[in-house]
Amino acid sequence: MKKIVTLVLVLFFAATAVQANEDIVVYSVDNGKKSITPKAIEEALKKNGFVVPVNRDMNGPFKKQFQKTTFDTYNLLIAYHKTITMDLVLKNADSGVFAPFSMGIWQKKGDKKFQVAFLSAKAMSRIVGGQEDLFKKLEAATRKAVTSALPGAKEEKLPYERGSVKHALLTKVTVESDPDEAEDTFDEVKMSIESGLKPIGFILANQLLYDMDLDEKNHEDFIFYETESLCKLKVIYNIAAKHPEAGAFAPCTLAMYQKKGAKEMTLVFPNVYNWFATLNLKDEKLKELLLKAQTDMEKLLNTLNE
Repeated sequence: MKKIVTLVLVLFFAATAVQANEDIVVYSVDNGKKSITPKAIEEALKKNGFVVPVNRDMNGPFKKQFQKTTFDTYNLLIAYHKTITMDLVLKNADSGVFAPFSMGIWQKKGDKKFQVAFLSAKAMSRIVGGQEDLFKKLEAATRKAVTSALPGAKEEKLPYERGSVKHALLTKVTVESDPDEAEDTFDEVKMSIESGLKPIGFILANQLLYDMDLDEKNHEDFIFYETESLCKLKVIYNIAAKHPEAGAFAPCTLAMYQKKGAKEMTLVFPNVYNWFATLNLKDEKLKELLLKAQTDMEKLLNTLNE
């Protein structure tokens, strides 16, 4: 069956004026003795109702591919909440771009501070276009878990204002899909995407069959609902050197779903313009690196039309 793909610009834009930056929550605690590790964050999240599919040490890949690192610790952790995330997805299917969401965990060489960063409710609701109350619940639960793991931690404000972009914050693709053949069509789509990731430098960091979670709670809104966490090592390595808090964006989650009764499936992910605005990027080389990743991903998704 021929699949028709349409690139949809979600009409929800970043603010057009520079403003105070509340997009990323950053906690910092003294760790001069190196006794605190990313495992502590993972365990605290699990105790507070989260699922943690991945908590990955990135220093090994950094050293292997780039021969150096500026961190004693740099981990990318992904997590989702067992109940709040489900409420979000049921309210707005595009909220699955945060199922899971990402956290950056790091300690720079020569620095005693151990730090953790994740997106705020304000940032998440801006990206998705609503559900701020539920995202506030998610942020509160995340804060509770992180602070329980880091006694004495202090919240740090980002040392720069939020930038501005005039661009959609989600990239959304729709694929024509007969409901009676939706699962077969989806298998073809996934195969095409996954075979195309390595040639453009992306890593498939995690796959989540979220429809299984929904089925366990007797929610039958979707024919299928899955997410894939994608990371481009070259991007996070170069940007984290200046902005370690960028780990709040990496890996990026691609949500893929088809609602019952719908004649198309949806693929949606937060795009690089979020990085531009939240990190207030000025470095043209870093912006080019991100735009290349965005363009490559769009081209890959648009091959589904062939």
